[in-house]
Amino acid sequence: MRKLFFRTIIAFVILSGPELMARTNQTSGQKEFISSAYGVISRVLPGRESSFQLRLVDGPSWSGDDAFEVNAAGGVVTVEGNSAIALTRGVYYYLRHAVHAQFTWQGEHIDLPKVLPDFHSGKIVSPYKYRLYYNVCAFGYTTPFWGWKEWRREIDWMALHGINMPLAMAGQEAIWQRVWEKLGLTKSESTDYFTGPAFLPWNRMGNVDRYQGPLPQEYIEKSETLQKKILNMMRSLGMSPIVPGFSGYVPQALEKVYPDIRLIAMKSWGGFKPIDGTYMLSPLSKHFIQIGKMFIRGYRKTYGYTHFYLADAFNEMTVPVSEKSKDRELTEFGKAIYSSITAGDPKGVWVMQGWLFYNDREFWDRPSVKAFLQDVPDNRMIIIDLANESFHGWKELNGFFGKEWIYSIIHNFGGRNQMFGNLPFYASNPIKMLSDPKHGNMVGFGISPEGIDQNEVVYELLTDMEWIDKPVNLDKWIASYCKSRYGAFPENMKIAWKYLLKSIYSSRMGGPLYFYQHLPMLQHYNSGLASADFDKAAGLFLSCSKELEGSELYRDDAIEMAAQYSSVTVDSLLNRAVSAQINKKFGERDSAFTQAFTLLKKIDYLLRDHPLFRLKRWVDLARKWGNTTRQKDYYERDAKLQITVWGGGPGLSEYAAKVWSGLIDRYYVKRWEMLADSLEHGTKHNILNWEMRWNSTPIRYFKTARPHNPVEFAKSLVADCKEILNKN
Repeated sequence: MRKLFFRTIIAFVILSGPELMARTNQTSGQKEFISSAYGVISRVLPGRESSFQLRLVDGPSWSGDDAFEVNAAGGVVTVEGNSAIALTRGVYYYLRHAVHAQFTWQGEHIDLPKVLPDFHSGKIVSPYKYRLYYNVCAFGYTTPFWGWKEWRREIDWMALHGINMPLAMAGQEAIWQRVWEKLGLTKSESTDYFTGPAFLPWNRMGNVDRYQGPLPQEYIEKSETLQKKILNMMRSLGMSPIVPGFSGYVPQALEKVYPDIRLIAMKSWGGFKPIDGTYMLSPLSKHFIQIGKMFIRGYRKTYGYTHFYLADAFNEMTVPVSEKSKDRELTEFGKAIYSSITAGDPKGVWVMQGWLFYNDREFWDRPSVKAFLQDVPDNRMIIIDLANESFHGWKELNGFFGKEWIYSIIHNFGGRNQMFGNLPFYASNPIKMLSDPKHGNMVGFGISPEGIDQNEVVYELLTDMEWIDKPVNLDKWIASYCKSRYGAFPENMKIAWKYLLKSIYSSRMGGPLYFYQHLPMLQHYNSGLASADFDKAAGLFLSCSKELEGSELYRDDAIEMAAQYSSVTVDSLLNRAVSAQINKKFGERDSAFTQAFTLLKKIDYLLRDHPLFRLKRWVDLARKWGNTTRQKDYYERDAKLQITVWGGGPGLSEYAAKVWSGLIDRYYVKRWEMLADSLEHGTKHNILNWEMRWNSTPIRYFKTARPHNPVEFAKSLVADCKEILNKN
């Protein structure tokens, strides 16, 4: 009761005086935006809400793209902005630059003084109308088993980092199930069509059907409830979520109900068997627009208003058109998808990821892209130019022929979580694009990783770039980043970052893998992560432990740094074992294997202290979706399959590999030990069969012992690696 009383007093203080008067003439929607922005503050800074005054402003000087201004004096921080997201971004700008705080996926560094310091930001305007977030694959590689606790924190993260256009892909299976049943399918036929939860993004994009299905009904129903909360919170902050549309893929079972439906059997994808293949409607089928209309109307009825619909028709798929009339048929497909959206929502905007244009450049030449887009009005379509670090679609394809488009960065594939990124590129290329007169109808900046919860320096920089239109001094930015992350920027950290920017954080890779993460093989392999500059950086970074010993985020980063250094050493040992085997030096081979396995187990032990890099976390999240032991075991299997063999085919196995405790010692080490044993003793092991048994066998316990002092253990692990390398 006392707690409630004080919260009421705080709320009164927040809304009293000038601020209350400033809000009396606001609409109910504006009041909701401010209330929601205060909600973010109350969760991130509990007990300090009264130190912030938020003012939603308008007028000629505040028209246009999102903008904010921060003025702090006398311990009160006033943030003015023309949207709720501008306000929350303004709050985070103050936290980052005035009090050197940071709010991240791993945790936070927030140590506010009793009296907040004076500060003036000047007016900061985003050069982008839309600040997009997510790749559809993230809903498989990161979020498929999240609950409301995880999503609420994630939306708070979005708000603080200035995101106003997130993808919102969860919960659509409930709507599709109703559509399929209205069209005459049974409930079991619809659930059989869906894949398991960790593979749903690829079912939604038409890559694969049925794999790991049938999708449990409780997952469909719980996801619907969860998606309502997600969308309500996003909208309360003024975000414009992108929700699913219809791209033409349907269950094959519809053919039994409608013999005239005109289905196209698509070519198999990713090494999947034909039984898991997908079916697409002909764009000339009368059912195409009808089904899209049914889905969108059903979606809006269940989840509320929206106008942005994602529809990816040919993601990594062979496009079913004839060579003779290719352009005409592409136009028919584009027109059918767009018409299916506007039939359900006359104000609907078709959003699509531009990955297909890069992935199959031979097919998608300029005439083909133009034909596909030509019957869609320019202002009713947004193309996410997904991978500008690899392919400038906007340059190659004439600014997408007048269509609105969003500049975006992928960063990682499969959610692989080694330390890597290309910070110099991120800090410079968007600025070049903004000043390029050929950028056409560019309307936004996108951050489109296939997985998150990793490489936080990359995402702090990318979200900053959404609010910057001038060149960035990366050295100064790194200094500010470290102060906000750790509370200080020691001299050795400064030098360490010079070497990091010469090595792993100037990397063009989209998702490196260590040798030990691959299926064991007697061939040499280079992950591309080893370098003399990284060696120097790791030592210097870990030498800051005394100066930064109170920082939890430094501890986490030190764990990752040591794990990466040691993993590179393991790869060197495995390559040495391969060479010894080829040269018939069996004693050297066995010694190299033994040292590698010992190091891997130490890496696993160290990572148990990391808040995110743990198999136990992934499995626990998955099992929470089940109500019975059998259901929990199903979700665990689905979750483990995705991070290991994926679909079981050679094309995707290890694609979503992770550097996680529990996965290293239980999976990667075991596979390599089987190879080593077969070489030493001449025995045979079927690793592929073992992998499937491992995925199907629930993990009944996880090792919980972990280092008493993880940073000191990290330093000793790196020292062990140096000794091994020096001896050899």
